[in-house]
Amino acid sequence: MPVIAVDTMGCDGDVRIAVDGAAAVSVQTDIQIVLVGPVRRVQSALEELAYQPEQIDIVDAAEEPLGISDPPDRALRRGSGCSLAVATDLVAGGKADTLVTAGNAPALWRLCREHLRLRDGVRRAAVAAVYPRQVDDRIKDPLGLILDVGATVRCDAADLVQFAYLGDAYVRCVSKVAEPRIGLLNMATRSTAGDEVLIEAYQSMRRADRLQFVGNLEGHELASGRADVVVCEGLLGNVVLKMLHGLALIAVDLAAAAVPRNWRWRAGMAMLGSGVDRRTPMIQYMAYGGAPILGFNAVPIYCDPASPAHALGNAIKLAAKVQRDFEIAPR
Repeated sequence: MPVIAVDTMGCDGDVRIAVDGAAAVSVQTDIQIVLVGPVRRVQSALEELAYQPEQIDIVDAAEEPLGISDPPDRALRRGSGCSLAVATDLVAGGKADTLVTAGNAPALWRLCREHLRLRDGVRRAAVAAVYPRQVDDRIKDPLGLILDVGATVRCDAADLVQFAYLGDAYVRCVSKVAEPRIGLLNMATRSTAGDEVLIEAYQSMRRADRLQFVGNLEGHELASGRADVVVCEGLLGNVVLKMLHGLALIAVDLAAAAVPRNWRWRAGMAMLGSGVDRRTPMIQYMAYGGAPILGFNAVPIYCDPASPAHALGNAIKLAAKVQRDFEIAPR
């Protein structure tokens, strides 16, 4: 079972959230966890919880958290001692297999690039994320995967093809989809849509071995379930992901505002209550467990800084599963 280093000073320095999630995982699974943070605070938080002591170690780190808005250079300074840097060092030194954090995303990316190796044949790593989509009898998983969503701004056709292979491998591993369908996010479905990079990427994916390429996807098709993996440049993916999340929150807010004003809304929401409850985790992507960074020899998991303890626990379980099972199909 992989050893997972957990940055306890994410979540704005509140160690209790990460410690609570890790303690629950130690009771539920046999995952080995290294909690990285100020020893006294981490130990004090642990003592208030039920946990398996043989599955949890503590590694000391600086008392002062690395804020989510702090410049990433602070984490790179020699001897900074911040928990995110210490956790990354544990992975780079072979003392942990991968890490989970809800801390500073730019710092995590910089530390990964500085200290972790890319997998053989991988040119650039990518950040992947899940999003809700329509499901039917053929599509069992209500979450699709999109990458890149933040590691790149611009990239070339070869990078996009590699992102397709990374996404394909991840969905096979996590969602257990035997033949993931790959789509390229573009402005139109025709093969000649977009610039030279997108046209070349389309042709390369169409010819690629071990990829079930379904062609270009337009923005309105993202939630249709037509593709299991959506490939795009990081700038575009980041904008799309945040827009989807924002629209979901607006829909929930509008419904909540309308309910008190109209008895029909109140009756309808009462009848749909259980269904809405089941759908809520899909629009709150933080509950899924986090976004994996794919392409390095380790697969770090980044969580939203507002993640609750159960989301950090899910991220630890996800990190262990992906680190154990993730393999990129040969090209």
